[in-house]
Amino acid sequence: MSDVSIALLPGSTRTGSVNRKLAQAFALALEAKGVAATVINPDDYAMPMYNGDDEENSGLPEGAVKLAAELTRHQGVIFVSPEYNASTSPLLKNIIDWLSRDKDHNPYQGRIFALAAASPGGLGGIRCLSHLRDMMVSIGADTLTAQLAVGGAFQAFDDDGKLTAERPAAMMAAMCDKLITAAKRYG
Repeated sequence: MSDVSIALLPGSTRTGSVNRKLAQAFALALEAKGVAATVINPDDYAMPMYNGDDEENSGLPEGAVKLAAELTRHQGVIFVSPEYNASTSPLLKNIIDWLSRDKDHNPYQGRIFALAAASPGGLGGIRCLSHLRDMMVSIGADTLTAQLAVGGAFQAFDDDGKLTAERPAAMMAAMCDKLITAAKRYG
């Protein structure tokens, strides 16, 4: 096993979410390359919708503090987002907003990020990735240029959770290699 570890954060908590499946498929691909991969369940890190008054009065919610600390344990992070109205999910946007407020454990510094999406539609969530990338740039997060959008996602995974379509699977493998190489610089 490598000394590099990657966290995967799906932007959905829905049962049967194709983005959770994509996060699991990335974890399998990374582990096959000898890298420790942790799929994070956002349900384990509850936080209210971001509100500056709440932050001023109560500080960061416990879920945000714990998630920031969890992400800082890894050299790389993959955000896997569903596409909602051509943008990222409200869940992932809220997480990004709260974590950007954590000055003690800034999870956006000192690690590399990668972006992916899955959708039952033909575009695979590609439109949300540009919005997600814009957010990552604005908070100063190092983010891979390579990204993955998996279309037809209801049929994209086998019973073992692996990505089956040849082109997206090859793109995932290449993206994992780039992420591992970049993450080693943060080790």
